[in-house]
Amino acid sequence: MNNGTILVALVSAGLAGALSGFVLYRFVSWLLREIEFAEGTQDGQIQGFGKPAPRCRSLTIAAGCLVVVGIVWWEVIYQGLSPHNVVRTAANPSALFIRAWGHLIFFWFLAAAAWVDIRYRVIPDVITTPGVLCGLIALAIFPEILLPVPVITERSFAAATLTEDFLVAWGPLNASKDVDRSVQHLATTMALFVLWWVICTARWTPKNKELSKNLVQKVSQCVSEPRNLVLVLGVAVLSIVNWLGGVRLAAIESGMIGLAVSAGIVWFTRAGASLALGREAMGMGDVTLMAMVGIWLGWQPAVLIFFLATFIGLVHGLFQLIMHRENELPFGPSLCLAAVLITLLWQPVWAWAAVLFDDVVQLGTVLGLVVLLTAVTLFLWRWMRGKMQSVV
Repeated sequence: MNNGTILVALVSAGLAGALSGFVLYRFVSWLLREIEFAEGTQDGQIQGFGKPAPRCRSLTIAAGCLVVVGIVWWEVIYQGLSPHNVVRTAANPSALFIRAWGHLIFFWFLAAAAWVDIRYRVIPDVITTPGVLCGLIALAIFPEILLPVPVITERSFAAATLTEDFLVAWGPLNASKDVDRSVQHLATTMALFVLWWVICTARWTPKNKELSKNLVQKVSQCVSEPRNLVLVLGVAVLSIVNWLGGVRLAAIESGMIGLAVSAGIVWFTRAGASLALGREAMGMGDVTLMAMVGIWLGWQPAVLIFFLATFIGLVHGLFQLIMHRENELPFGPSLCLAAVLITLLWQPVWAWAAVLFDDVVQLGTVLGLVVLLTAVTLFLWRWMRGKMQSVV
């Protein structure tokens, strides 16, 4: 890329970032206001981070501008996500821009989830459900947003070379088992999607039992429910991708397995920790958030994200406890920050962690450590909170 092209790219990124920051502010403002109305605190002001609304809007727009410019520079111009010293078969400018903009959309949902969770200790479905659906559609149209990994490619006419590949469910795409169109793949992805839809989504509109007695009105009510539209769109995307096959099917399979594994880890950790503590240790919003993370990035990065979020959550909890005497620890912001860090620092992270995913025993050890460290973190948090309360 020449200097003129780089300048145009950065200026365009700045404008797009300012717009995305403004949209984020408006969306979160509306969402927080709805939560305040529901809780009976109709003050009509957004008090996130303790800032008045106008100043918070300016900060959000400025932050959006800087973040988007930084990510475009890192992913497109510097090519920080691409493996170094490889034959880059996929690192053309268009593919790099597609991946960067895909990550920006993903980060937008993470920012909204973290903001609301910090303010009200809740992650609404209105954030995570569209986030999952956007991730599904993005993978179906642009499988180039998959995270890149280096892989050794054997050549009959010359020595083996190191090339760039995409990380899918079972390792690098070209080095893994080919994914062809089949009823089995369609049934698997459909089952995972429907299971997520049943467990991790809820009605967006109240159900009118009086209208449900009339068949026509019952059908109309069913059609007008956004949650049902999500199911129809998801099933349609999965069916089309299975018919197309190829790299799109591999990307969708990776995303759906990532959704199931990441949500499952948090759900089982939540269940075990709640049983040990005698009360709810984590909210269901954390499960839906990790489902969104898993479909965008796949299950391997999601495991690493949950591992890193444990340490971030402990540091965040100590800060909240010491500075603000907070008794509740929102885990969502830690998950969001860990997702951003793992995505942007993917190459050094994968260079260290790739070997852990090559062996079933090592993988089981990693998953066990993730759950154990989370339980230890929750125990330490409860112990420290008790100590601080006894001092006060």
